[in-house]
Amino acid sequence: MLNISLSTLLLQIANFLIMAYILTRFLFKPLKETLDKRARRATKAMDEAEEAVQEAETLRTEYERKRENIDAEFAALKNEARIVIDQTRQQMLQEAYEEIEVMRARAQEEIEQQRAEALRIHRSKIGDLVTALVQRMMKDALTPQLHQAYLDAFLEQLRSVQLNGRISSNGEEAVSAELITAIRLAKGQETRIASILETAISQPVDLTCRVDPGMTAGAMVRLGDMLIDGSLHGQLQQLRSRYEAEIE
Repeated sequence: MLNISLSTLLLQIANFLIMAYILTRFLFKPLKETLDKRARRATKAMDEAEEAVQEAETLRTEYERKRENIDAEFAALKNEARIVIDQTRQQMLQEAYEEIEVMRARAQEEIEQQRAEALRIHRSKIGDLVTALVQRMMKDALTPQLHQAYLDAFLEQLRSVQLNGRISSNGEEAVSAELITAIRLAKGQETRIASILETAISQPVDLTCRVDPGMTAGAMVRLGDMLIDGSLHGQLQQLRSRYEAEIE
């Protein structure tokens, strides 16, 4: 058996208890407090980390939601822009087509006007040429008998014209009249024409005579504001006017 005295045992027990108290008071308790603090800090850090993770997840979800909304809005804007572009393009095309049609109609109208003007000028030139040619031919072919025939036709024209009441005068003074002939007339022919005029207007006539070879044949009378044209030149001009009027 161990030879341990009671006093020694009690002393050892006392020393152990003192040591345990010292360790507990000055080592284990601060250590425990330090460990508890570390544990609390770790727990707090973990909680904060968990909250950060949750916040990050919330932010990520919100971001995804906003991104989806942005994508949807962007798609809507693209679609709206495409619609506006299509409408604008269609409007521009329609306006371009309408402008082209207006320009085409205007060009067609101008072409028709130019064509009519060119045709009128062409006919006018042809009329001038034909008139000049006929006058030249008639001058070469006219005989005294043909001159007399044109003069007789002019006299018949004078007799058929209704002049009574169309010449303004007081009924007593002689009315001035001008006789223009292609060739000089005999005195008796001038008197005959003056008599026909006086009979037609029932008034005296003061007749003056002059010769215009450009009339080719026939005669004309200026009576007041009236012109009675029985010349070959006048007949050719009438034919020319009818010829040019065919383009209207």
